[in-house]
Formats: sequence, structure tokens, C-alpha cells
Amino acid sequence: MKKIMAGIVLAAVICSLAGGCGKEQDPEKEEPVTLTMMLPQSHYKDFFRDELARFEEEYPRYHIDVLRIPDNQWIEVVKTKAVTGELTDIIRIDKGLMEDIGAEKFVEMGEEESWYGRVREEQLENKKIGGRLYGLPVGSSSSVGLIYNKEIFDGLGIAVPKSMDEFYRVCGLLQENGYTPLYVSDKDAWTATIGFSASVSQIMTDEDYEKLMSGEMRWDNERYCSILEDFAALRTEGYTNPDYIEATYDSAVQAVASGSAAMYMSGQFFINDVQELSPEMELGMTAVPYRGDVLTVKSGEGMFAVSAKSPHIEEAKVFLDWFSSAENMNEFNAGWNHMPVFRDQEMAMPRWQEELYEEYIEPGNTALEINERFSGIDLSRLWSLQQEMFTGQISAREVLAEWQEEFERQVSAIRQ
Repeated sequence: MKKIMAGIVLAAVICSLAGGCGKEQDPEKEEPVTLTMMLPQSHYKDFFRDELARFEEEYPRYHIDVLRIPDNQWIEVVKTKAVTGELTDIIRIDKGLMEDIGAEKFVEMGEEESWYGRVREEQLENKKIGGRLYGLPVGSSSSVGLIYNKEIFDGLGIAVPKSMDEFYRVCGLLQENGYTPLYVSDKDAWTATIGFSASVSQIMTDEDYEKLMSGEMRWDNERYCSILEDFAALRTEGYTNPDYIEATYDSAVQAVASGSAAMYMSGQFFINDVQELSPEMELGMTAVPYRGDVLTVKSGEGMFAVSAKSPHIEEAKVFLDWFSSAENMNEFNAGWNHMPVFRDQEMAMPRWQEELYEEYIEPGNTALEINERFSGIDLSRLWSLQQEMFTGQISAREVLAEWQEEFERQVSAIRQ
């Protein structure tokens, strides 16, 4: 009996020293945790900053230290950090880049995660690699196209262009009426290339893709060269802002929001960014007019992934669990103008998005954007070459001939 009582007393002492048995420890007495997060500069938007601040408020011992990488350097920096083992605890990453650097560098997420069963099936499947998931799905289907000021178009009685001939005519009418017809921001390579990438996406068949991958077809073909030349001519003929070489995405938002520029080519998130500055402005979106009957879309491969080498894997999962709530995902997806990722999200579509669904998405008049079609191929060199062309350093054919060499090198490396 004395031994039993002694054991009970000893257990009570141990519980007391441990802060109590059967009770949660006081969160304020727990050690603080700093989670590092890496994402492209353009993804660090106000609504996301608000969400991070709210997480820190609800979880006082957590701090999110965000590393913002310039968009033009994003792929190179991620690859370098993956090789050197310096990935942050959490990284915003697309499936294609993850495949390129190796899914094994990230923590696999499965049915044991609290949010896994809530993910919409199509949003789960398009992010898996080898049948496995390596991050919290956050990106969803979105469109890439021509964004235009409806008030300007309606006021001048201008119809939305559906071909390049119509597009040039519209640019002329807008210029005559004192507007910058098309704002371009060539300092940011990812924006400078949207006209070409969306147009090629519209006309690239599965057969074309296979021929490019096998070497039967080259990038520097007549059709692709003519597309590049068309978009270069918009600049040289004065249908864009004269400072296009130095202009950025942020300056594009300002120009469209002020009403001085009538059109811009981008993803649908651009509409939200403009309306933050001009809430009453009515914008529309349509297909890039090379083939105006086909809308370029992204399937949405974005994830928040956790580095397999993170010293805070469980703590990072606490953030993912929190972020996956319908409320937080509604805010995030609405901020990007994306469709819902989780089944329990309820989001109303704005009118411009309803119009895209009626004209393009529901009837199936869409084409996958080439960034996603060529998953595992780093297209950044193609984008920087186009920047050089827009500054007059090289021709369209030289752009695509040099890209062909880089493309062949990457395809060869993948197959080894």
C-alpha cells in the first residue's frame, strides 16, 4: 500500500512539474515559432497579408517571415535553394516547378490531413504528382486574356475585338480618342509575354505539342514568328504606352485604374487589383484576339508546400490547417478571382466572370496555357528573349531560334 501511495505522489509531482496532467499548456508560455515562407513578389497581395496577420493574431506564438522573390528570378531562385537545401518552411509553388526540382523535397500530404477530404476532386487530381499530393491546394482555375474598360468601349461604341485585324482597328480608334489603347509592362518579363503565350496556347494542338517535344516541329516556325511580330508591331506603331520598356505590372494597374489606358493583357487577378483603386470601374475580360473564340485558361496548379527539411513541419501544418478553412480560402480565391478549391466554399461570381463562363468555359471554348502544357520546362529564357526583342535588340525569328536550342537542351535533360 505504501508503494502504491508513493507512486501516486511521484506521479503527481511529475505532472506538476510538467505543467499539469490532462490540461493543455498555456499557449503564452510555449516557445515562439517563426515559420519562413517564400513566394513570388506579385503574390504578396494585400488580402494575403491580411490573412497572415489574422493567423498571427489567432496564434500569438507564431510568426510568418515572408521572403518575396522578384517574379523574373522566381524559378531560378527556387531551383537554387532546392539544390542547396535552403528552401523555406513553406513555399507557394506550382506543380510544374515542383516536378522539376523533385517532389521528394516536400512533405507528402494525404488523407490524414484535416482538409484533404474537402478538396474538390478536380483540384486535387491536377496537383498530384505520381498519384501523390505534396501541398495544400490553393490555386484554382483561372483565365488569361484581354482586360478592357467597358465604360470606354461602350462610350465609343466599340465592339470587343475577336481577331488581330479587329484588334489593330480598335487600337486605332482608342488612340484617336486620346486613350492609351493597350498598356504593356515589358520590364516585368512575365507580363511582357502574355500576348504570345496566350495566342500560341489558342492554336497549339496535342499533335503540335508532341511534335515540339520530339523535335519534328520547331518553335521558330512561320506562324509563331508572325505572332511575335504582331505583338512587337503594337509597340513600334505607337499603340502602347511609350514607356513600355520601363513600365511594370504595378504601373499597369495604375494606368487602367486611372482610365488613361483602355486595355491590358493579364490574368483575371488584374481586375481585382484595379478595382481596389477604382471600385466603381466596370471591367470586362475576353480572349486574347489572335483567336478570339478560344480563351486561354490555367488549371490552377498552385499549392502551399512544406519543405521536407523544415525543422517546423508540424507547426507548418498548423498554418495549413488554419488556412484551409472555407472563410480563408474564400478570401484568397476571391482575391485572385479564382474558382473555389474546397467543396464547402461558397463564392459568388462577378458579372465579367459569368460572361466568361457563358461564352467560353461552359461551351468548352478554352485552351490550356502553355506554361502548364509544358510542365517541367522552364520557359523563363523564352520570356527574357522577348524582352530583348521589345527593346529592339533581336528579331522575332532570333528569339524563337535561340529558344529552340534552350528547349532542346531541357527536353534532353528530362529524358536522361
